[in-house]
Amino acid sequence: MAWLVAIARNHSIDVIRANGRSHEDIDDHVNLKSAVPTPEQTAANSSKRQRIDNCLEALEPQKAEAVVAAYVEGYSYQELADRYAIPLNTMRTWLRRSLISLRKCLDNG
Repeated sequence: MAWLVAIARNHSIDVIRANGRSHEDIDDHVNLKSAVPTPEQTAANSSKRQRIDNCLEALEPQKAEAVVAAYVEGYSYQELADRYAIPLNTMRTWLRRSLISLRKCLDNG
């Protein structure tokens, strides 16, 4: 089976190379917008940020910290479970329930 997979893989690579596709610069195909937001965008973002902050304050402090650490700072569930000295599945439950609470809060706001 491994031999057959290797043959198929190598044949696919040969076919792609034979087509002679050339590299194209992505900048030629994408219109990049200015990174500077307009005043309207800045005001809207500020309002959204305030709503999110208010909803995070409604959560228990540890759970709010865990949500920010997971979804803003990029910590894994296991790292957070270790940080708070709780089982991994408990951390998953914390985060899932916290996100549900945040969604309800933001929908009501």
